[in-house]
Amino acid sequence: MYISLKWVQELIGLQNLTLIDLVNRLTLAGFEIESIDKKKNFKSNDLILDISFTANRADVSNMRGLITEITALFNSNLFLQTPNSIKPLILLNSYKKTLNSNQGFYSQSINYRHLLKSRDFECFKHYKILKWEYSLWERYLQKKSFSKVIKNLTSENLLHFDDCITLFNMKSQKLRIKESPYWIKKRLLLMGFKPINNIIDTINYLLLETGQVFFAYDLETLQQLTATSEIVFVPNYAAEKSLFPIEESKTIELTKDVLVLNINNKMISIAGLIQNYHTLVNTNTSYVILQSGLYDSKKVKKSSKILGLRTDYSIKLEKQTDLNLIEQAHLRLMHIFWTQNIKFENTSTDKNLFLNLKNNSSLFSRYVEQSEKKIRIVYENLKRLTGPYNINNELSNFQIITNLKLLNFKVRFETGQNCYLFIPLTRRLDIEREVDVIEEVVRTIGFNKFEPLNLRNNQIGYLTKIEKLKRQLRNYFINLGFNESIHSILMKKNSEDEIRLKNPLFNESSALRLTLLDGLIEKIQFNQKNIGKSFETFELGRVYKHLVNGDKKEVEVISGVFGGKNFRSDWGKENSTINWFEAKGLLENLLKRLNIPVSIYWNPVNNYATKFHPNLTTELFVGKKKLGVFGQIHPTLALKNNISKKIYLFEMNIEVLNHFSQSKTLINYLPYPSYPISNVDLSFIVKKSIFSHEIEQIIYKFGQPLLKSVSLFDYYAKEPIKKGYCSLSFKLQFQSKIRTLSSDEVAELINPIIFYLEKHYDIKFQE
Repeated sequence: MYISLKWVQELIGLQNLTLIDLVNRLTLAGFEIESIDKKKNFKSNDLILDISFTANRADVSNMRGLITEITALFNSNLFLQTPNSIKPLILLNSYKKTLNSNQGFYSQSINYRHLLKSRDFECFKHYKILKWEYSLWERYLQKKSFSKVIKNLTSENLLHFDDCITLFNMKSQKLRIKESPYWIKKRLLLMGFKPINNIIDTINYLLLETGQVFFAYDLETLQQLTATSEIVFVPNYAAEKSLFPIEESKTIELTKDVLVLNINNKMISIAGLIQNYHTLVNTNTSYVILQSGLYDSKKVKKSSKILGLRTDYSIKLEKQTDLNLIEQAHLRLMHIFWTQNIKFENTSTDKNLFLNLKNNSSLFSRYVEQSEKKIRIVYENLKRLTGPYNINNELSNFQIITNLKLLNFKVRFETGQNCYLFIPLTRRLDIEREVDVIEEVVRTIGFNKFEPLNLRNNQIGYLTKIEKLKRQLRNYFINLGFNESIHSILMKKNSEDEIRLKNPLFNESSALRLTLLDGLIEKIQFNQKNIGKSFETFELGRVYKHLVNGDKKEVEVISGVFGGKNFRSDWGKENSTINWFEAKGLLENLLKRLNIPVSIYWNPVNNYATKFHPNLTTELFVGKKKLGVFGQIHPTLALKNNISKKIYLFEMNIEVLNHFSQSKTLINYLPYPSYPISNVDLSFIVKKSIFSHEIEQIIYKFGQPLLKSVSLFDYYAKEPIKKGYCSLSFKLQFQSKIRTLSSDEVAELINPIIFYLEKHYDIKFQE
C-alpha cells in the first residue's frame, strides 16, 4: 500500500512527524517498509512510502485504518483533514442552532455560499474550536453501534441474497461532469490513481480514505440499456458462457459460478469487481446513480479467480467489511459531493430494516453474529504476561483501556479486575482470544518499552510418553537402515473420503492426507526412476479422517515402505528379495521389544485397499483395538509406478501403540566388555528329522553361565553327506565378566555338550 507522508501529517495533526520516526515505529509494530520514493505533483514534493502488511490486517489497507493504527502507536490526538472546500460542513455543524433550521444535514434549500458571505456569520475567529468539533463529529461516526448504523440505511429498492445485499441505491440531481477539485486530484496522483472526472475521482478517493466501495452508473444510459426506469439491482448468478463487456471492444466469458447484479434481467455488473463498460460515467452524463452493497468476500474472491480479473474494488471486497464503517463512508461520500455542489435525492429510512435483514439474510446474519462476540480481558493476566513496563512500573488499568480504545475496541462492563471487549469487525479473523488482545496492547505501546521477564521456573522439562515412543520408533527404523521422510499434510484431492479445504491456494494442496503411504510410494518411484535403486523409508506424521458421526479426527501414525532389494538370506540360496514372512518378522520384532502386555494377533483380509495386495494383506490388532495394517504392495500399483512387486507396506496407529506400550526403551544399552569373547565353531552330522532349534537349546543350557550366544551359520546336505543326513555348523560365543577365558576352560564347557548330543541323538561330532 502506498501512503503520502504529508497526508499522514495532516490527518493526525503531527506536522513535526519525521520520516525516521514513522518508519521506526511502524517497523516495531510489525509492518514492513518496502520502499521510500520522492514524488512531485502540482509543484509540491512529497515522500511516498510503500508499506506491506500481513493478510490478516486488511483493516489498515486504507487511510482511515492506517491513521487509526498510527494514532494508537503515537498516542496523538486525531485531527482529520479539513481542506478549504469542506469548511461549510464545519460551520453548519457549529451554527445549526443559530440558523433555526430543521432541514437535514445536507439540506438542499440552504444557500451555504450566501451564508458564508454574511457579515453576522463570524466563524473563522473560532477555527480551532470548529476543527475540534469536526473531530468530534468524525469520532461520533466511528463509534456508532452496529444496529444503529443499519437502522439508518435506506430501504429503497433493497434486495438481499445469500451472497450479496444491495444497501445503497441513490440517484443524483442534474449535474455537470468536470475535473475534480485540486486536493482530490493531488491525493489520487500521489497514490497512483489517474484522475478521470469529479464523480469517479471522488469514489476512488473514498476508496483510498475509508476502504469502502461504491459504483457510479450513468443513469440515463442504464435506463436505456435495461429498458426500464425502475432501477432495482438484483443479485444473481450469471448464465453459463454469457458475455460481459469490460472495455469498448473487449468482452469476457462468464460462468455459472460468477455473482452478478442484474436490472430487468440485464447484467449490469460483476458483483464487487467491475461494472458494464457502457454504464460508466462520462462527459455526456447528466444524472448518476450510486450503488453499494454487502458482499460475501469468498464469492468475490472466487469470481475474481475464475475470471482471472482483479480490480481495486475487488481487492478491497475480498476482505471482510466492517459494517460499522458503511454509514460513515456513505456520509463522507455525500459530504465530499456536497462540497462540489453535487446533490442526491433524499432517501427514506425503514426502522424495521435491521430486524428484517437479520432474520431473512444468511449473509447478514453471519455479520451480526460476529459483531456480537466479545472477549473478556483480565488485567492481571496482561500484567503477568507483559512484565514490568518502564523499568519497574506495571501498566495501569487506565493505560490498558486507553490503548484499547485507541484501536477502536469497544470496552463494556468495566470493573477493577477485568472488562469485556467488542472487537472491530475487520479484526475478527485476527483477534479471537485474550492473548491476541494482550499482543495488541504491547504492540501499540512498543515491545521495547517492556523489560524482559526473568524466568522463575526451576523445574526441568521432560518428554511425554508418546514423544519418547516416537523417538524410540525413529531410532529403531534408522538402525535398521531405513531413511526418514517428511511430507506436507496437504495433497491433491483424489477421493471423496478426504477432508477438503474450503479455500485452497493450489489444487495440488486442496485436501488433507488420509495416509502417509502415498508420499512414501512416490519417493520409492522417484528413487527407482532416477537412481535405479529401491530403498527403505518410513515417516512419522498425522493423517485426517472422517468419523462415522460426521466429525473429523487427526491421528498420529507411523508408515513405512521397504523390500525390493536383492540379498543372500541363506548360505544355500541364491540372492533374492525379502519374502512376506521375513518382512512381517521385522514388525513382530518391533512389537516384541515394546513389551505389550496384551495379546497381539494378525487378521488376514482380502481386497483391503488399492495400495495393498488383495491376498497378502493382514490387519494387526492389540487386544480388541486395531493397531494397523501390513501387506505387500498391490501388483497394479507396482506396475503403474514401475517398482518391484516385492515391496511391503505398513501403517500403524501411534496412539494405540502408546496406550499399550510398557517399554521404556527399544534398545538395551550394555557396558562395553572388559574381557574378550572366545569364539568356537561346532559342526555335526545330524539326521534331518532333528530340528536345529532343539540342538541350540541343548547347547545353550549346557554352556551357562559363560555362553553368551549360539547361532547356526552353515547348512550342507549334499555329497559326501549320507542320504537322510545333513551338516549343521554352530557358532558359540563365550565370555566372562571378571577374567579372560583360557582354552582349557572353554574345552571343559564344550566336551559335555558333544557327549550329551552324541549319546542321546543320532548326531556325530565333526573334528
